[in-house]
Amino acid sequence: MILVGQYDSPVTRRVAVALHHYGIPFTRDTRSIFGDAEAVGRISPLTRIPALVLDDGEVLIDSAAILDHLDELAGDRALCPSSGPARRQVLQMTALAQGTLEKTAAVVYERHFHKGPQQSAEWLTRCLGQTRAGLDELTRLLASPYACGPALTHADVMIATLIWYMQDRMDECLSTTDHARLIALAEHCETLPAFQAAAISDFEKMPR
Repeated sequence: MILVGQYDSPVTRRVAVALHHYGIPFTRDTRSIFGDAEAVGRISPLTRIPALVLDDGEVLIDSAAILDHLDELAGDRALCPSSGPARRQVLQMTALAQGTLEKTAAVVYERHFHKGPQQSAEWLTRCLGQTRAGLDELTRLLASPYACGPALTHADVMIATLIWYMQDRMDECLSTTDHARLIALAEHCETLPAFQAAAISDFEKMPR
C-alpha cells in the first residue's frame, strides 16, 4: 500500500496512525498538493489527500472511506465498534472532531491565501465561532480515559490530530482551561507508538 499525502494534513496523519496501529505495512508518497498538484491529481482526481493506493492498484480517497477499508482488514482490532450505540458514539465524536478541523482549516487558508482587505471578516467570524462550538461540544461529550470510554478509537485519533493542527496553525480558539481535557487526551495519544511512528517531519509542514 502507498499512502499519498503529507502529515501536516491531520486527516492524512489519522490514516497513518491507523495503519501503524493495525500493523499494516505501507510506503509513502509525500508529494505536496501545492508543490506537486499535477502529480497528485493523477492519483486522486480531486487533488485531495489522503489517498491510499492498494496493492492491486485500486485508489481509495477520503480518510473516512480509507479507514472503513482498513477497519475491515483489522477485524476485531478495528478502532471502531462494529455496530450499535457504541459505533454511533465513535462515529459522531469523530465527525465532530473532523468538522471542527474543517472550520479551523478554513480560517488558516483564508488568512494564508487572502491578505488584508481581501479577507472576509464575516466568513472568519463564522468559522471561528463554529470552531469554538466544536471544541466546547467535544469537551462536553468527552468520556474517560479515552474519548468514548475505555479503549482507543478513531475519535481519539481525530481529536489528537486536530489539537496538534490547532496548536501548530491556529490556537486562538483552543483554551488551556476550557479545553484542558481535550489537550490532555491529545498529549497522551501522542505518546503512543502508532502516533510516534506517524510523527510529522519538518519538510512536511505547511509554510506560514
